[in-house]
Amino acid sequence: MINLKVKRLTDTAKLPTYAHDGDACFDLYADEDVLIQHGNTMKISTGNAFDIPSGYYLKVYGRSGLGYKHGLSLVCGGIIDQSYKGNVFVSMTRVITGSYLVKKGDRIAQAMLIPVPVVTFEEVTELSDSERGEGGFGSSGR
Repeated sequence: MINLKVKRLTDTAKLPTYAHDGDACFDLYADEDVLIQHGNTMKISTGNAFDIPSGYYLKVYGRSGLGYKHGLSLVCGGIIDQSYKGNVFVSMTRVITGSYLVKKGDRIAQAMLIPVPVVTFEEVTELSDSERGEGGFGSSGR
């Protein structure tokens, strides 16, 4: 088990929690009310800062229920590096018409602590062959 230190930046910030034993990700909560209109991107505070252990990063993902039931999507999956010690924000947009009010205390995202592989780079003049080769966008079919 890894100990992840969390600093609540406000008195109202909720600490992350796991919904169920064995879950891969823990939930992050909104620390403010934010109205998200269709097509707008909003930055939502969690009110939490993390002391991420050396050799790890925090990956923030969307919650499938918010997307399926309310048309909310993470604008980008956040990567929180070990050196970042500030408030973790979640950037969300509403992809369907209308608006949605995120309320303080709502679960807005999920996160996972992931090991960082350290790689070295070797410059080569040729790469190994593969079936796909240089096929890019849409090359694997419909």
